Amino acid sequence: MEQQFTPTYYQIKQDIKRKIEDGRLKAGDLLPGRSTLAEEYSCSWSTLNRAVNELILEGVLTAQKGKGTFVSAAMSVIPPGTEPINVWFCNPFPSVYATLSEMMDGLRDEAHRRGRSIQFIDNGHDRDGPNDIDGYIIITPSDGQREFLVKAWEAGQRFVVLNSDYVDVPFVCINADIYEASLRVIEHLLDAGHTRIGLLGLRDGLSNYRHRKAAYVDAFRRRGLAYREDWFAGRPELQADAADLYSDWIDRHPECTAIFAADYTSSLIILETLAGKDIEVPAKMALFSSGEIPFASLLKVSLSTVVQPFYELGRSALSILLEARWETGVKLYPCRHIYRQSTNAVIPAAGSRQTTEGR
Repeated sequence: MEQQFTPTYYQIKQDIKRKIEDGRLKAGDLLPGRSTLAEEYSCSWSTLNRAVNELILEGVLTAQKGKGTFVSAAMSVIPPGTEPINVWFCNPFPSVYATLSEMMDGLRDEAHRRGRSIQFIDNGHDRDGPNDIDGYIIITPSDGQREFLVKAWEAGQRFVVLNSDYVDVPFVCINADIYEASLRVIEHLLDAGHTRIGLLGLRDGLSNYRHRKAAYVDAFRRRGLAYREDWFAGRPELQADAADLYSDWIDRHPECTAIFAADYTSSLIILETLAGKDIEVPAKMALFSSGEIPFASLLKVSLSTVVQPFYELGRSALSILLEARWETGVKLYPCRHIYRQSTNAVIPAAGSRQTTEGR
């Protein structure tokens, strides 16, 4: 095990990796259940779960629903002793893990294709990251970390920023074109007659949420339409708090006929909140979701969705890093829009909330 100051979850990760490297665990081997492993390592279930989940993100382990967690066969293509590529996840919100896995798939697949492994480093609560970030992929840094990254680059460290972007920085940023994607969503809702639209799920200090709000404002201004600041809402990290906030917001804004959920987690919470209030989509509220909902096929109405190219972003960032293509600037990848039944056109109706047209 590592020295005592090393976090327990990280010690567990390193111990499992060593067992794979020295052959005590082989590709395809089934690991004991997580409760059993927690007892073996004398740690809490949550600590063990974090270690295992990060090893899954790194591709060291793979989980099969209903069967368990196995040593990944992909690890057999990595030459022993190969230095891993460090992937620093510096977003302080654990809920972002919901959309991180697809991006990590892209990073991992491209790394394995090139005979490399990746190492996941999660210290999102620290504004300043590791002392040396040379050779790192840096996922979702905040606006507050911009200066730290600029200083690191000026000191000669070379890295790639993924899933965030900044103006006038000397390093390369790989991101989805969130502004253009959000602009198309708001314009689609405006075209359908919705002029009172809630943008829920915004988070301060992160570029992608800033792009969403900027696109909303620009879409309204281009058409000479007024909007209100209270049509924007954030999202607390705890799901219960977010559900309470959205429930209160919906009650206080009967004039709104459409909601654009700013992220995947908000989409799920808003769906549940609307269902709890018997507000049917789209009969009483249009909804445009961020990210494909896994149980969308079970819903009464299929959701209109904007999908970010997370897998492609991951592969691109890894390629740029390994090929040392340090061209300055932001490289944006288009999002995909799926227009379905949840955003039908407005029909004026009696009462405070307008209804939408069914198909």
